[in-house]
Amino acid sequence: MPQDKFSWEELLKGGKWPPILFGKGGKKIPSGGEGVKERWDKVSKRTKWIVGIVILVLIVLILSASFLSTFYTDYLWFKEVGYTGVFWKVITTRIWVFFLFGAVFFFILYINLYLAKKLTPKYEVIQGGTSSVEATLSDFRESAGKWLGRGLLALSIVISFFVAWGSSRQWETVLKYFTHAQMGKSDPIFGKDISFYMFKYPLHQYVSGWLLSTLIAVFFLTAAVHFLYGAINFSRKNQRFAGHAKAHLSVLAGLILLIQAWRFRLDMYATLFRSRAALTGANYTDVHAHIPAYWIMLVISIICAALFVVNIRYRGWRLPLAGLGIFFVVLLLASALYPFIIQTYVVKPKELGREVTYIGYNIEMTQDAYNLQNDGEDASIYSEDFPFEGRLTAKDLSDNEVTIENIRLWDPTVMLQVLNQRQELRQEYNFNDVDVDRYTVNNGVYTQMLVSPRELVYDQLSAAAKSWQNQRLSYTHGYGLCMAPSNKKNLDGDPILIIKDIPPVSQEGLGVEIQVPQLYYSEQAHDYVVVRTTAQEIDYPLGNVNRYVEPYYEGSGGIPISNFIRRLAFTIRFKDVSLLFSGYIKPESRLMFRRNIRDRIHTIAPFLRLDADPYIVVTEEGRQLWIQDAYTYSNNYPYSKHQGDLNYIRNSVKVVIDAFDGTTSFYLIDSNDPVAQTYSKIFPGLFKPYEEMPQELMKHLRYPEDLFKTQMEIYKSYHMNDPSAFYQKEDLWELPTQTYTVDKGSQALRPYYVILKLPGEEKEEMVLMIPFTPYGKANMVNWVAARCDWPNYGKIINFVFPASTLVAGPQQFESLVDQQTQISEQITLWNQAGSKVIRGNTLVIPVEKSLIYVEPLYLLAQNPAIPQLKRVIVSDGKNVTMEETLEDALSALVGGRPQPQPQPQPQPQPQPQVTTEELIKQANQLYQEAQSALRAGDWATYGEKMKKLGEVLGELTKRTQ
Repeated sequence: MPQDKFSWEELLKGGKWPPILFGKGGKKIPSGGEGVKERWDKVSKRTKWIVGIVILVLIVLILSASFLSTFYTDYLWFKEVGYTGVFWKVITTRIWVFFLFGAVFFFILYINLYLAKKLTPKYEVIQGGTSSVEATLSDFRESAGKWLGRGLLALSIVISFFVAWGSSRQWETVLKYFTHAQMGKSDPIFGKDISFYMFKYPLHQYVSGWLLSTLIAVFFLTAAVHFLYGAINFSRKNQRFAGHAKAHLSVLAGLILLIQAWRFRLDMYATLFRSRAALTGANYTDVHAHIPAYWIMLVISIICAALFVVNIRYRGWRLPLAGLGIFFVVLLLASALYPFIIQTYVVKPKELGREVTYIGYNIEMTQDAYNLQNDGEDASIYSEDFPFEGRLTAKDLSDNEVTIENIRLWDPTVMLQVLNQRQELRQEYNFNDVDVDRYTVNNGVYTQMLVSPRELVYDQLSAAAKSWQNQRLSYTHGYGLCMAPSNKKNLDGDPILIIKDIPPVSQEGLGVEIQVPQLYYSEQAHDYVVVRTTAQEIDYPLGNVNRYVEPYYEGSGGIPISNFIRRLAFTIRFKDVSLLFSGYIKPESRLMFRRNIRDRIHTIAPFLRLDADPYIVVTEEGRQLWIQDAYTYSNNYPYSKHQGDLNYIRNSVKVVIDAFDGTTSFYLIDSNDPVAQTYSKIFPGLFKPYEEMPQELMKHLRYPEDLFKTQMEIYKSYHMNDPSAFYQKEDLWELPTQTYTVDKGSQALRPYYVILKLPGEEKEEMVLMIPFTPYGKANMVNWVAARCDWPNYGKIINFVFPASTLVAGPQQFESLVDQQTQISEQITLWNQAGSKVIRGNTLVIPVEKSLIYVEPLYLLAQNPAIPQLKRVIVSDGKNVTMEETLEDALSALVGGRPQPQPQPQPQPQPQPQVTTEELIKQANQLYQEAQSALRAGDWATYGEKMKKLGEVLGELTKRTQ
């Protein structure tokens, strides 16, 4: 009697050990007897099934090890950050969507294939012989037998799995469909709440397309099965389709046409998103031609579907084919010819009159989608007249001292070069970005600051230092940051760093101290690290040695890898076996991954779009926190103009990440945003109300530059509320240009943060502003500012200059600068002898009833390439001055100090004749003195010596002619 208990020893008794252990041929087992095959044949069927299942499970586990390890470690990560609710909501929704779409697809596919096989009568050979195709099919059916049915089942399961896997990606679309907020505003054509287009329409589009492609694929696969079983035989003249095959395919064709009728209905809604030169959304032709055409095609599709079903009772396919012929003829006439006639002969001769209503819809809905309403009770942009007079006085400067003291002289890009040359300090550190912020320092002084964190970049380590231990256990974090006022420089033209060095040192009395300088989570952190190990974790360099983290990392960041299962899971995930076998890792060790702040946010909330410029803040407790602006968006807002891949956007969420322990918090800033409300309902607890944000962080919130640029790109044409003016482009604006570097010409002016006192306000505040010029013109007509300080955060003001007054634009200011001989000659001189002049960002600063134009000049030597601020150019739009400091330049501009008067030049005295050899010696001497002055940065002496050298060389030229 076969044994129930399976014994590998008994199985191998008398056989050979596997060759993999003993080489080719294996090794003979000492106790001879029966071979493995004979022993296996004696094993019970039940045991064989158990062995087979065990082997199958092991194979599945091996093949799915990567997936399982990723799933498990993702769960541990979400548990660490405190958002397991988000993790399970996404997972469970994906599972439901997977099984729902997979089951529906399997049901549609397999039922049809099963019916095609089951209902086919026994194949009968036609008298007179069979064709080669029929003979081949007959042989195939006989040889396949029952395996053909199993093959169809297996095929259905495999295809259904891949279809379900692809469909599971629609988890977000499904959740928004069933859990969404109302917009409270309807579209003007169909009268549906806009939430239908934002949250329901995408799922309708997906499901209708999915069903249509599914039924078409099933139709052809079903036809193929009918052909295999002889129900479709093209060699028969009288009956190529058996009755049941014809009925089966007719029903499928009818269902396909019904789905197409549904899609015609959805195509009507799609007219609300169409973009054209004149407007975005349904125009006159759409409303009076395309939409009626879709209704006609919808009805014809239903009629054609009915013809396919009715045709089951009749022979042949003439009736449904005639219906399809009519379908395509009407489709051509209704969807192409008729709209063409309407557009050409009805709209084009009187386009404005026909389109004025729809242009009004476009303006209203676009302003609403981008939060740019500038009229009515819901206005979000407030227009004010700017009382421009153009007469800047010394009193204006003294009354706006805080504004003047915060005029930014250091461009972030230039400051970045300076920091990377002077403050990296070690090869592994790097400054990635410089951000503009403001702090109240030195006992109450509101100051604009440039801030940049010092991050760790493994790629900058030497090849010898790139060991596994260094990259994963020792070099784990960046350290501190640098901070500098945006308008200060020392005598050499370098920025004044009020926080600098390692460990970070703050200027005495500053009021901002970094107590937790370690940056474990940052913009450039990508690889995982392990802390609390027995290896020495480098905290920061100290002279020629390293200071180590003692006693160990004391934060809560990272995932405890306290057992073998966790270490194995992370080893498989990162494909790094050193993690499993390293002797430095102990039960208390913690593994940090997703340390890049953008990756961290995107993993938790993939439905948010992130601003390109996160920035770091030092709190009152001395911690370093990242603030990341996040946007909710959509591309399905009716009648709204598309900007890239979106036509609706809100900066509803501010994300705060602790640079030391990775704590991530999402604050809902705009609770009126329906998209944010929808995600709040889908993921309860994800967003915190903005009232819970610490007050010290609210002081550092900025209106995001990416959002402002997107809004202003739209607003330069959609500030016009009158449809006629919009159509005729009477008041179209454009962004001004500036001259940034001498050799690269002009470039578009970017929005910039400034601290100023807005007209009518009592104190200074930080705003993000941009001026506008008329299309094709250089003068300035408006400047727009987004306010950054509470309680006015997010409000946008459009200041309008008097139409009767010419206000110089940034490029006209640049032209004034170029016309100043003294300035242009100085720039030309500096651009020689291995130096390069950088003309900084042009800033236009409103002060009282005037404007101040400011442009810093930097000098960049070749070695080392460290820019220095050498001059500041200022103007009031008419007069231009250039001095070493902003204070001197403004003082000269308003007459606050006497201008240097021309001194009487002494009359030249007769000079003794100098020989040619002496002139050559003088030229060499002057050249050497000029080069010495250049290396010392003494530009005045350098210019004087070069001028004298030119005179000597001129005299030599005369003598040699």
